Amino acid sequence: AEGWTIDDEGNIVGVTTGRPVVKLDDLIVALRTVRNARHGGIGCSINPTPQGIKALNQVLAQQRRTKGAPNFPVLEKNMKEAFGPQQISLTGVLETTHFARVLVAADYRMKRLAMNLDASPIPGFQSYVQMLKSGKQADSMTPRWWLACDYKPVAKTDDGLAWELRGQGVKCLTEDDIIGEDGSATQSGKSSPIAQRWANLMTEKFDELSGEVTIFGELRNVMDLCVVAAVIDEHELCAQAGLDLPFLMGTKSELVPEYWHSPKSVPAQCSFLRTRAGWVVTASGGVKIESFQFASQVETVSAIEKIRGKASRSSKTGWW
Repeated sequence: AEGWTIDDEGNIVGVTTGRPVVKLDDLIVALRTVRNARHGGIGCSINPTPQGIKALNQVLAQQRRTKGAPNFPVLEKNMKEAFGPQQISLTGVLETTHFARVLVAADYRMKRLAMNLDASPIPGFQSYVQMLKSGKQADSMTPRWWLACDYKPVAKTDDGLAWELRGQGVKCLTEDDIIGEDGSATQSGKSSPIAQRWANLMTEKFDELSGEVTIFGELRNVMDLCVVAAVIDEHELCAQAGLDLPFLMGTKSELVPEYWHSPKSVPAQCSFLRTRAGWVVTASGGVKIESFQFASQVETVSAIEKIRGKASRSSKTGWW
């Protein structure tokens, strides 16, 4: 634990580490959406519309019929206008919560880093666009990335009275989209080598990125809370403890999460890069939290009993 402060961007962070604090508001949402997490997961996506993709293809088709070298600044402007705003969708969580805002903002920031729209905040972290410009040939025109949970099996004591989350918490995954004639996108089940290389780099650098980009640290916080809620539900820990939490867990409780405006769309967050194979459009992605996948994987680790013993030791100096 540490003291907290508000940084220059309005984030509530620890005084010592600079990392975002865990919010009770997010814990409440994690507890109340645990059944949604079990049946379908929790997540968000920011994607172009089929109409936008179709309009973009029409602009490119018209350009191919035009004689002479294209005016690239004008062409890129026309491409972005045709592409239009990208739509935000949320599943398994109330759209007006801080929790939902974290999912969307983390996805948004990941896209901007991948497409070189934001400068890298740490050394050794290239954008996907920079990787392509370094001489690599793209074998996919429409790669997409999303952030997902990344945990080792949950640890517990022999008696099940102490539990520990282990692992980095977040990883980046990738897959290529297949675009139909009507502009619809379907998942191919395959990923291009360069897109996979960027996803691996994002995963490798995630902890370091979290120290510089607060929203990534907040995403790991809410993923942690989702796994905690899933562990409580999966292993019936409230029943074991004889504990009832209607104020925190009840959807009809007087305790209501803080209200945030629900995000609906954002201007096109994409880069257009000309390669020998055509135009690369990097614009899709999201966040997916499948907490029960990890809550059901458990290992007994007797060493954490010492931590529980220290934490539960009575103290004459503090109420805790």
